[in-house]
Amino acid sequence: MPRAIVTGNGNLQVGLDSKNMIRDIYFPYVGMENHIAYQHFNRIGVHIDGKFSWLYDDNWKHKVKYTPETLVTDSYAENSELELQFNFNDFVYPSENAFIRKITIRNKANHDRPLKLFFSQDLHLYGDNQQDTAFYEPDLKALVHYRKRRYFWFSGLCCSKEGIDSYTTGKSEYMGFEGTWRDAEDGMLHEHGIEQGSVDSTGEFDIVVKGDDVITMYFWICAGQKMGDVVRIHKFIVDETPEKLLKNTINYWKSWVNKDAEKISAISPELQQNYKQSLLITRTQIDNRGAIIAASDLDIMKFNKDTYTYMWPRDGAWVTLALDKAGYGEISKRFYEFCSEIATNDGYLLPKYNADHSVGSSWHPYIKNNKKQLPIQEDESGIVLYGLFKHYQQFADIEFVQKMYNPLIRRMGNFLMKYRDEKTGLPKPSYDLWERERGVSAYTCSTVYAGLMSASQLSKILGHFNHQQRYEKAALEVREALIKYLYDEDKKRFVKRLYADEKTGEIKKDYIIDASMHALWMFGVLPPDDDRIFDTNQAIYDALSIPTDVGGLTRYEHDDYQRVHGDYGDIPGNPWIITTLWHAQWLLEIAKDKEGLKPVKKYLDWTVGHMNDAGILPEQLSPFNGEHLSVAPLTWSHATFIDTVLKYNEKLEELS
Repeated sequence: MPRAIVTGNGNLQVGLDSKNMIRDIYFPYVGMENHIAYQHFNRIGVHIDGKFSWLYDDNWKHKVKYTPETLVTDSYAENSELELQFNFNDFVYPSENAFIRKITIRNKANHDRPLKLFFSQDLHLYGDNQQDTAFYEPDLKALVHYRKRRYFWFSGLCCSKEGIDSYTTGKSEYMGFEGTWRDAEDGMLHEHGIEQGSVDSTGEFDIVVKGDDVITMYFWICAGQKMGDVVRIHKFIVDETPEKLLKNTINYWKSWVNKDAEKISAISPELQQNYKQSLLITRTQIDNRGAIIAASDLDIMKFNKDTYTYMWPRDGAWVTLALDKAGYGEISKRFYEFCSEIATNDGYLLPKYNADHSVGSSWHPYIKNNKKQLPIQEDESGIVLYGLFKHYQQFADIEFVQKMYNPLIRRMGNFLMKYRDEKTGLPKPSYDLWERERGVSAYTCSTVYAGLMSASQLSKILGHFNHQQRYEKAALEVREALIKYLYDEDKKRFVKRLYADEKTGEIKKDYIIDASMHALWMFGVLPPDDDRIFDTNQAIYDALSIPTDVGGLTRYEHDDYQRVHGDYGDIPGNPWIITTLWHAQWLLEIAKDKEGLKPVKKYLDWTVGHMNDAGILPEQLSPFNGEHLSVAPLTWSHATFIDTVLKYNEKLEELS
């Protein structure tokens, strides 16, 4: 179940599903240490008129969306049988690690009714279910879960009455115990004050709602690394009032997302709103210490017991390219500082990292067929240098690039220059963009060329003229070799990659059509209107377009990743947001007049049409019904949409 909505502040991130249940709590890093484990969630239940119901039961109708231009939700849950409607305004406060839920309860019956609202906490601190403690704190009437350096505080406020009215803690997931949420279903909690090991807790709020009336309550979660942290945050919320904090948060995000609104002044108001929401959603996936997480949606675990909750340098660089263009250079600077700290002494980046700078999991071997190999995707190094140069072009921050010169520019430039085949001048083999095939791909060659040219230009800016000349020479050699060896005269297009036959060692061409060949014009190897690019991109469109009503383009021919039940037949794979928008960007580049922009607008509308109610984009879609597949939100999808909108706006202004 891809996430329906997310909110956060760069330290604390909370993900909710389509039924307004909390599925993810990341702290103190975005994308690292999800304190609600895979397939678990925090519940909300209601007891009224002698009946109990969890809000995820089938008799509830839900809608999940944002308050426009904010990371504050504006969602509802309605139960016609119980004659109740809940409206949610959920948010993480920008400057404190607190998640607050404002819940407006509407009694649709015409008589007064007592109501009990239950919040059940199914936490797995540090991601597992052992050694935790849950207890009730009587002075401030709160529930607390802790383990080592992680503390979570649960409390609330209703009708000027502070704190939880009843509570219980208990064992869960072993010895036959399902959890204290079962205790709530009879409307009474046993008030067990503390439990350790594999535990959960449930808190109760007692409310009286008058007939045809509305009442407001607040529930909050405070996150900290010691007890004093969460107590301080709790008192801050009470003193400031959660309603004031809600207004502050709305004002903050509106200011944040509108600081460079003139960059999108030529497009429609509707597209402006989608663009702004994408910017905000992208921000939720970025840790304050520099890591840009691919996706915090944990449910991808069901496929291989791993997630997208890592920083791929490639994804991060693509995101910063869009954020820089949008005017958010401070985020990009933190990302490049992060990269300068994780680059190896030899000058390359490994496939992925955790938000705390540690190396992420990998499936790239150091030895294959009894031959040693470097387990990298070389494009991840090339695009980081390219992104850093584009950052400089946008902001002219010469002191920052000077700071990056030794740990990043020179070290990585030297690696890209040397890690090449002496005979051809091409980069040595590495894994491709999609991390599936090893060889010398057109995409990787394009990023290596762009990275070396960027290192050359940055060296020139900083006065390192010897390095400038070396990097430029190597870059031009890579470009020449790329065109020589990866362009096929018979096919009249570029090929995906060169690779060595595992049995014979013979170098072969991979003729699979791959959307990543868009890199040839995106990274400046050839201009977008070059005949060789035109023919290659036409082949991409013809082979990878989805021949169903869903539309879009997939990654490459016969892509089997995340396929769903159905007859694929002549369907090459699932449509991806990224690859579809790459095609739109190429059409944008070659457009000569406003008529040429019409298909670009069509693809932007296609993208917006596949957002959920909150504006969230997934990685890919079902080709049969457009259902979100894999993870959502995918940060790279949103960044590509942002980038495309900005380029579309620029082209509109240019043609006007």
